[in-house]
Amino acid sequence: MAEYIVEFGPNAKETDVSEHSRTILKKIMETAKVFKVKITSTARDAYDQARVMYDNIVSQGVAAQKKLYAAAGDTVIDVYVNAKKAKKDKTATISLMKAKIVELGPAKVSNHAADTSVLNVFDVAPSSIPKANKKDWEDAIKSSADISKYI
Repeated sequence: MAEYIVEFGPNAKETDVSEHSRTILKKIMETAKVFKVKITSTARDAYDQARVMYDNIVSQGVAAQKKLYAAAGDTVIDVYVNAKKAKKDKTATISLMKAKIVELGPAKVSNHAADTSVLNVFDVAPSSIPKANKKDWEDAIKSSADISKYI
């Protein structure tokens, strides 16, 4: 039987991914014939969520992030926009974004901030999926009854 390897990047905590979730991931890997993946992100506290959102806004833009998040996340993105207009630096902006995340409720902003005993959320690096297997990978995820959301 083939071995399926799940690696963890520096921003991913192995303890945040349950054995149940690892089993589901490995079934998807087996179906898609993907033998190795890298998890790049797992659960986040409010500060880390704000930091990640800040970095993604800087690298991908406000519009791209607004497409990714629902209303609560968009509110946090608006805090970024207003902080930039007020010429706040990165540290101050992240602090303001964190405060808004705490005010709204972290799990309302991102599933990455949900209770890991109830919901496992993690990102698999698209670069760890061979191009030849991308369609099979996506099909395996979409056909899995155990996956509630895939972006």
